[in-house]
Amino acid sequence: MRVFKRTKSIGMLVATVAATGLIPLTAGAADAAPPAKPAGYAGSCPTAGTVTQWWHSGHDGVDIANNRGTPIYSTGPGTVIVSGPASGYGQWIRIRHDDGTVTEYGHMYERLVSVNQRVSSGQLIARMGSEGQSTGNHLHFEAHSSTSSTRGMDPVPYLRERGVGLPCTPGSTTPGTNFTTWGTSVRVRADARLSAAVVRTLTGPTPVYVECQKRGDMVNAEGYSNDAWSYVPALGGYVSNIYIDHPAAWLPGVREC
Repeated sequence: MRVFKRTKSIGMLVATVAATGLIPLTAGAADAAPPAKPAGYAGSCPTAGTVTQWWHSGHDGVDIANNRGTPIYSTGPGTVIVSGPASGYGQWIRIRHDDGTVTEYGHMYERLVSVNQRVSSGQLIARMGSEGQSTGNHLHFEAHSSTSSTRGMDPVPYLRERGVGLPCTPGSTTPGTNFTTWGTSVRVRADARLSAAVVRTLTGPTPVYVECQKRGDMVNAEGYSNDAWSYVPALGGYVSNIYIDHPAAWLPGVREC
C-alpha cells in the first residue's frame, strides 16, 4: 500500500534507492512529487472528419463534420449515463469514464448504446447525423471534468493528454498515453526484477501507455514500498509502479500481465 506522506529527506532517499539498486531521483524531482489524482485513460479517436468549429467562449465543444452515418466511438472506457433525445442535440450520449471525467456526443441519427451499459475505449456507440439544432451532419463532442460540470472544457488538450490529436482517424494509431512517470533517471527493465537488464532510462516525466501490470521485486523509495510493475510496450520493459504518477499501488483499470 503506498503511503502519501513524504517524510524522508533527500539524503535518506538517495541511500534507500541506492541500496535497492535503483537510480536516485534528483532533489527537484522529489520536490515535485506526484499529486493524488485519478488516472487518465488511453484515448481513442471519437470520429473521422473535418473540425468545423473549435472550443471557444460561446461553444462548449468541437464540431467534427463528415457524411451521415459516419461511425462515432467512445474516447475511453466508462459507463453510459445518458442515451436518448435531447433539446438542441436531437439525440445525445454521455459517458462517465473511469477517471471521473465525462464525454458528450450530440446530433447523431442513430444511438447504439443504452444507459448503464459499460463501453470500452474505441467502441462504436453511434452514427453521425444532423439531428436537433444543426446545419449539417457532424459530431458535437464535449469533455467535462465531472458529472456536475455545467460547462465543457476544451476537448483538444483533454484528448491530447490521452494520446489523441484532432482531427484524427479512428484505429489508425497505437494506444494513447494513460499515465505519466515522474522523477528522473528512472530505469526501465526487461522484467519486473531489480536484477533484470536495463533497456531504457527515462530522463524525466514521460507520458506512457501501460498495457498491463504484474507483481515482481519489492521496491522501496521515499517512504513507499511496492511490488507492482507496469509494462510499457513502447519502452520494451517494466517500470516500478512507484514511478507511475498515480496514488494507487495497483493501477486501476489496467489488467494483470
